[in-house]
Amino acid sequence: MSVFLGSSSQYSHATVDPEKIKLAEIQFQASAHTFNKLLRRCEAKCLVHEYGEGELAKGESECIDRCVSKYVKANLVVGQHFQNQRLDPFNNMPEYKKIKSILNGRV
Repeated sequence: MSVFLGSSSQYSHATVDPEKIKLAEIQFQASAHTFNKLLRRCEAKCLVHEYGEGELAKGESECIDRCVSKYVKANLVVGQHFQNQRLDPFNNMPEYKKIKSILNGRV
């Protein structure tokens, strides 16, 4: 018995929805893909590839901050555009087409 979680028997009747697990995996993959793309682009733009120090220089650090900020703002603008235009992302973005095909496969 855990002091924080209570008895483990309270979870013995809980069920796991495989659809929610699959959608969570897809969401995680999409987030990881976005993060890795951001990392590659900002690294290529801001970091000198002649490593002399283990720490970022002030200019590199500021460049990374600006790069990430611009990338996040651009993603927000695109998301707002989709909402304002009432565009269906499932028909317009490849990542969502994958989700749509998975959802259609379960019906």
